[in-house]
Parts: sequence; structure tokens; C-alpha cells
Amino acid sequence: MSTAVRKYILPCAGYDRPGGNTSRRAAEKLASHHGDVTIGSMGALFTQRPGEMRELRSSRVICIDGCGTKCASVLADARGVKDALIISIPEVSSAVKGDQDKAQSVVDAVEAVFVREAAGEKQTQAPEEEAGPELLEETFDKFTLRVKGDLRYSDNDFWVSVENGNVRVGVSDFLQQMMSDVYYVRLAEVGTHIQMFDEAGAMESTKTLLEIIVPVSGTIVERNSKLEDSPELINEDPYGRGWLYVVNPDDITELELLKNASEYMTHALSKAKKEIGKKVKD
Repeated sequence: MSTAVRKYILPCAGYDRPGGNTSRRAAEKLASHHGDVTIGSMGALFTQRPGEMRELRSSRVICIDGCGTKCASVLADARGVKDALIISIPEVSSAVKGDQDKAQSVVDAVEAVFVREAAGEKQTQAPEEEAGPELLEETFDKFTLRVKGDLRYSDNDFWVSVENGNVRVGVSDFLQQMMSDVYYVRLAEVGTHIQMFDEAGAMESTKTLLEIIVPVSGTIVERNSKLEDSPELINEDPYGRGWLYVVNPDDITELELLKNASEYMTHALSKAKKEIGKKVKD
């Protein structure tokens, strides 16, 4: 007689975002409609509470990511889970047709994936790199704003990406345009611990001197030393070779407080319009 494998469902922690709400609705439906299901706690998992870790290690782990930050699957990976079933709410949502009660349709689609998994069918998702990260682009006056779709952004125009449990930090394309030619970068030392939105170094350009404001709490584990000799990389490749730091985060769920690409594009456009308005008045 076969025994059902216990399932550990880890939903998104974005309480104030549609994807996070849908993720938790899906988890709650799975727990109420199917046996041997536990809904995990990202907070308890982050602090590695013994009971939570036992549940994690003795169960089939299913992560329901609510947005591109992928906090659930990143945290599971950081806790040693390498074979989790990862369900992406944005991907499921894009495949669901029709607008009437879309959230419920997405929840139902997540359940369908769960049922197929329980039946032993392998679920595969297309690798993200096949399509490549979306680059949003808008033009306003002299600004051509480019916002990379798979990143999150702070109000003061720094981006973050999650990589193997760490967080890479850099300058948005909009900010490098506002600064103009960067000719000096001072970076904090590896090992420096920072709080979210702390100052950690500075950049100097032909137009301004700007503090580097890191949008996540944690310890700097790597810094881009190439910027010391080649600060122009920030202008040339802000989303690539011009990165600033890699941070080991204290609490990766802090990233849910940052803007997604669409939200940041709206924010950057508003700032660009204000900048142009100032120059017209002057």
C-alpha cells in the first residue's frame, strides 16, 4: 500500500501585492482540498526554526512565486531544497485566458499543476533565458528610459536582482542618465553590514555627487572593484558590468517593498517630467 508524500507549500510573502495574494489563495485552496499539505512560513523558514526545517526536509516542496523576485523559491533553495516544484503566478496568469475573475482562474490553474504533480507527471517550465528578460522602454523629451523587467527598484533609482540567495545591486539606466558622465566611484568594503536604504559609498559625475543607497539590509560579500579604474561602466552598462555590490541579505522578503519594473517605469517617468519642468522654468 503506497503512502501519499506530504507536501510543503511555500507561498509568496508579498502581502500587499496581487501576485502575493493569489499565491496565498492558491496555497489555502490546496491545503483545504487536498490531504497531507502544510502551508509553510517564510519567516519561520528564514530564521530556520527547527519544526519548520523538519517539515521542509520531510516533504515534497512546492514554491508558489507571486512575482519576479521569486522569494519563495530563492529561500527554499537557500535552505538546501534543490528539487522543488516551482509555480510562477505571473507565468500561470499569462497562460490563463479571459479577464472575468482572473485571480480565481489562476488559483484553479495552480491547483491543476499541483494535481498533475501529485499524479506523478513531471511539470517543466520553459527556462527564463529563452525569451530573455523584458526591457521596458519609454521616451520623454531627452530621456529614453530603459527598465529591465526582471529586476526590482527603489524610489531612489537603484536596482536589485536575486542570485543564488544573494542580492546584486546596481544603478538604474534612468539614474545614470540623470548623473551624466560618472568619473569617480567610492565603494564600501566587503564585510560591511548595512541596513535597508543605508548609504554605502558614493558616485561623482560631471553633474553631481551622489550617495549610494543600498535597498536591502545585509552584509556586502562582493563589490565591483572594476569601477575604481573604470567608473564609466555605470554609464555604459548599468544593468550589467556597471553593478555595484553583491549583498547577503538579512531578510530577502524586504525586496517585496521595492517597485517592480512597471511601477518603477511610472516613477521614473514622473521624475523625468519634473526634471524637464525645472529646466523650462529656469
